[in-house]
Amino acid sequence: MNTRHTDNAKRIKDKLDKMKTEPTIEPMIERESGISAMERKLIEQMPVESIELTQEQQAEVEATARRFVEHLEQGQGRADAELQSVNETLMPGGAVLSTEHVENLAVEASEELTDATVIKTLNDKRVRYDISINVSRIELDVDKKVVVKDNGQRTVIAASTAEYGPARYSVTWSALATLAVLVGEFAFPLNRLATLFSCVGKRFTAGGLSRLLHYVAVRLVAIYIELGDQLADGEILAGDDTPCRVLEVNAYLDKLKQASGATQKDESPWAHYRTKAATEEYLTRRQQQPRDNGNRQAEDTPDEEPSLGVLIGRYFDFESERQDGQGAKQSINTTVISGRSVAADPRSLIVFYRSHLGGCGNLMESILHSRRPSAKDVIVQTDLSTTNLIRDPELLARFIFKYIGCSAHARRPFALYEQEDPMYCSHILHLFKGLAIHEERLDAHSRNRQNVLAVRQADSRALWEQIREIATELQARWSKASKLGTGARYILKHYEKLTAYLDDPRLEPTNNLRERMLRTEKLIENSSMFRRSLEGRFVLDIIRTILQTAVAAGVPIQEYLVSVLREDPDEIANHPERFTPHAWAERAVSERQNS
Repeated sequence: MNTRHTDNAKRIKDKLDKMKTEPTIEPMIERESGISAMERKLIEQMPVESIELTQEQQAEVEATARRFVEHLEQGQGRADAELQSVNETLMPGGAVLSTEHVENLAVEASEELTDATVIKTLNDKRVRYDISINVSRIELDVDKKVVVKDNGQRTVIAASTAEYGPARYSVTWSALATLAVLVGEFAFPLNRLATLFSCVGKRFTAGGLSRLLHYVAVRLVAIYIELGDQLADGEILAGDDTPCRVLEVNAYLDKLKQASGATQKDESPWAHYRTKAATEEYLTRRQQQPRDNGNRQAEDTPDEEPSLGVLIGRYFDFESERQDGQGAKQSINTTVISGRSVAADPRSLIVFYRSHLGGCGNLMESILHSRRPSAKDVIVQTDLSTTNLIRDPELLARFIFKYIGCSAHARRPFALYEQEDPMYCSHILHLFKGLAIHEERLDAHSRNRQNVLAVRQADSRALWEQIREIATELQARWSKASKLGTGARYILKHYEKLTAYLDDPRLEPTNNLRERMLRTEKLIENSSMFRRSLEGRFVLDIIRTILQTAVAAGVPIQEYLVSVLREDPDEIANHPERFTPHAWAERAVSERQNS
């Protein structure tokens, strides 16, 4: 097909060149939209499929295929763990609890058995799956003892319910884990879940479920911060972002617009955790605030637990400044950044979510400030937008940044606007498809350093060189104002960044994993439309970070969440590195080996 595309383009160009002298023919000039009627007519009259390959061309095609297979087979089928891709499934199969039991079904007595002799008994295995939504009411008869100490003080001692669930909550640990998975992983709206779970004797509400999720997020926030800290030391960081809606933010920004430039006296809802410095200042002021005669309504009283925004704000900025220096950014986005805490182990992948006023580059800067000084080289993969670049002078002085592009982003304009120039767009799309086939075949043959480099540096590079040639042709045909012209110039401008993965087997050709990890945001936008408060938005960020990181680690989600929630909160706060999904998985493997 690649050879046919090339021959077809040459055939149509030759045809047009012969017709240039005719006054009815529109010359091939740089344009902003649409191709000439004559070009479109020729494309329709001369389809690619009609091209017949010569014997020499067919022989070359077969030789190319043989070389490709030889490249795939290098390394003798050995799989390098470092080069294996992670589980990119959005909804992990291990999230559902399943049980098995066996039923023995005997043949019932019937007229057919009357006066008959059984000469042989066979056994046939058949499987049926029962799916049900079950709410179990567990009534705990808690033993209490009233004791009197030597000093005459009376004390009530009650049996602990910690085995079943958290104190002062009427749900079990398993129920909390299930709720977290349904909302954080599958984007179930809280009001629908409340209706689904309500039963005789118990009515759940969206507000009640929201408070349960907040409790889960508070228990996991130390692990969330630890994952962000480990992510800072990753060799390769990749990220993307998407807009999100929070009513609390929208209401405040609308209020600012209505002020028409007047001084706004009301503080923003995120004033206490706007930046890391602002958060530390607030916490210091909070500790110095005296108690108000036992009145806990005052916002700054030290015996109130800090919000999730404050707890997270100590480590990651929420508000970022605009590039033009004209104040703070006002668009709220959810950013996802991924990277490995252990370079050679794909199960150590961290998928980190953060909703903030800024873009992917701003969150990366906030995370990288805690990077160890010895890790000088940082590889960053994004769609190469200016908002995704590192601009912090301190970080630029401390580290060496290498940017990697995304071939899927480079391909997109030609897929969206193929009808405007079908001859060249269909060809370039076919070449991008070839690149995808190369990566898919590497996965099928088990990746190792030898076959990855052999395929990419020979077969994939040859396709990229053709892509550059077509982009050069499209640049001459289409102006900067056109989508195709912009797409062609993007490839030519960032060609080195787009093809950097050809020389480094650790790199991915696309940033698709991050885009997949943001799909849940669109599900939430379609089902729930928004989050009411920033606190609720942070709850979702924490839970989704833990869940998706657990998916990459390959741990059973339900078992992991229940195990962590049952742990002593102080132990998790003091040693969160012991409870990350990857550490939990390593500990589970060690325990199985010892047993």
